Amino acid sequence: MGLSNKQKNYIDKNAGKKSARAIADELRLDKHEVEEYLSGKKANEAKSSTVPQKPSKKGVFYGIMIAIPFLFFIILELGLRIGDYRGNLDLFIYPTIFDGEYALPNPNFTSRYFFATSSVPSPSDDVFLIDKPDNGFRVFVLGGSTANGYPYGYNGSFSRLFRDIIQDIAPDRHVEVVNVATSAINSYSIYDQVDEILDHKPDAILIYGGHNEYYGALGVGSTETFGAFPGFIRSYLKLQRYKTFLLLRDAIVRTSGWFGSLRTTAADRAPGGTLMQRMVGQQQIPLDGDIYELGKLQYQSNLNAILRKFERNDVPVFLGTLTSNLKDQRPFISVATDKHPAADEVYSNAMVLVEDESFDEAYEQFVYAKDLDALRFRAPESFNEIIRNMGEKYSNTRVVPVHDAFLGNSEHQMIGFNLMTEHLHPNVEGYRLMGRTFAESFIDAGLPGISMNRDALRDWDEYFEMMQMTEFDSRVGDHRIRLLMNSWPFVPQRDPHGYPQNYSFVSPADSMAFKVVNDNVRWDQAKVRLASHYEDNGQLDKALAEYHGLMRAQPYNDSPFIFAARIWLAQNNFDEAYPLLEQAYAIESTAFTTKMLGAIEVDRGNASRGIQLLEESMAHDPNDAQTLFNLSGAYALEGEFQKSDEILQKLEALNPNFPGARAWRQQLNVHLRQQRNN
Repeated sequence: MGLSNKQKNYIDKNAGKKSARAIADELRLDKHEVEEYLSGKKANEAKSSTVPQKPSKKGVFYGIMIAIPFLFFIILELGLRIGDYRGNLDLFIYPTIFDGEYALPNPNFTSRYFFATSSVPSPSDDVFLIDKPDNGFRVFVLGGSTANGYPYGYNGSFSRLFRDIIQDIAPDRHVEVVNVATSAINSYSIYDQVDEILDHKPDAILIYGGHNEYYGALGVGSTETFGAFPGFIRSYLKLQRYKTFLLLRDAIVRTSGWFGSLRTTAADRAPGGTLMQRMVGQQQIPLDGDIYELGKLQYQSNLNAILRKFERNDVPVFLGTLTSNLKDQRPFISVATDKHPAADEVYSNAMVLVEDESFDEAYEQFVYAKDLDALRFRAPESFNEIIRNMGEKYSNTRVVPVHDAFLGNSEHQMIGFNLMTEHLHPNVEGYRLMGRTFAESFIDAGLPGISMNRDALRDWDEYFEMMQMTEFDSRVGDHRIRLLMNSWPFVPQRDPHGYPQNYSFVSPADSMAFKVVNDNVRWDQAKVRLASHYEDNGQLDKALAEYHGLMRAQPYNDSPFIFAARIWLAQNNFDEAYPLLEQAYAIESTAFTTKMLGAIEVDRGNASRGIQLLEESMAHDPNDAQTLFNLSGAYALEGEFQKSDEILQKLEALNPNFPGARAWRQQLNVHLRQQRNN
């Protein structure tokens, strides 16, 4: 007789608790009946586990319900990518005009970081080869507006002077210095750039950044902040690679002001406010206060993350100490606390000490006043302590003594307008000093990946001349500073009758610089227009200076080389024109470049290469009379009179009155008759 359901249930319930004999005794069964039931049950369970189970309708339904949102976001992400939402936010772009040869920093990449500011800053346009050559040596420059070269940019940045120096001492290497530094960004943005930079095989990294730590994008005191949690924000930066995340972020920002403690200030809403003005969310950040300490934590945490990544990839880093205007910049906001006096009080005391010639004490008070300034545009001295500690902590990191260099080049260590334009951006002399200081640290490091000949160094003044900073470039900087200093915090309110209204130009260069800063005329276009003006007025040296500045900034563009060569050709100065034409030809073969180079080669007795170039010019423009005339003469010099005659016939059919054509026909006919008679 089989077991009843009641007995089976009792056995199932107690199988793991009691022995088979105990269960059998309680149920008044034979022990073998209980054991047989348990062994049979185990066999059935094992068999059922090996037989594929048909999914239930309920399971399929739940699976579909779970998959729908994932499928939705996948389709949405694909759609946003196809529609190019927010544009290309990669750090580097590869313009088609460079035919797949060059890359450069993406002017739109900073849109990653600015979600409440309509206009965003852009990096420089330093190009570099996509395929790094075997002899390539590639350096990337990271940081904020000072590293970018504000207020001059372009040839005024210290990175370009650094490039000149390194190229001189390592002539066998193809040196590329790519500046991706951008205004209003801080260590979060620098951290976010590291992986993309590593993809392009850097040989060294230069970093100068820290002044924007509080008010730069995502900083603890910025309008563009998500709070004071470095690890969380670094994770956020990774998520913004997804277009769906950007869409969600933008939607929340547009419809509310509460996302991530977003703060909009009166300064941000002010019409025509500068970027400096729009980025300030927390105006008062007292020394040693909570937000001040959070900023230090943010800077230290991010620098650790940045340097750790470069160290793991064996990339040397040159980290500059931070400097700023001590003597000639009063504190912006003065706040007394339980721990510290008001910044204005300390600054005034420092000025008295200067009058008393107590310079050492005055210096200490200027530094203290700067640190007490509650408006955190200038990095506190504690940041330099963090930088020096990083140099000791990471084997790949060398600290560059920028601040010490500025102190050493200022009378009584009083850094002021001798090296600064306003509160922290260097003037031209200051940028020259920065470039030299970074280069000297680089040379002293003696990197194993590059052989350097120190004897090839030029005089430092010569490197300054090589910066190609014309009056126009200097005045671009002047106008940017004027615009900045007619705004908060330099003045309480912008003076509507102040700059740029009713500004009187002092020179053509000044007028063109004004248009660059206030009318959005492109820098390179302005230089060409100004050079053309100089040419029209016979100021050829000034025109050449503008063209040489363009050559330095745009070595991939043949136009300034050609423009400068035309000036020398008009004066029949072929020796000066020749190297410019050769450089233009190396960039791109054009009808004009090959024609003029070919003519010069023929004139120099190099008829063979002259013919090659003139034939190349004809391929570009078969109907250029000058090319035909020169080519006919070149073939004659090589004794190829029949070929010369064919070319001359083309010229005669095209333009029988071309100057010199008839006389050349008479001479050529003599050669042809002599050839036939021989």
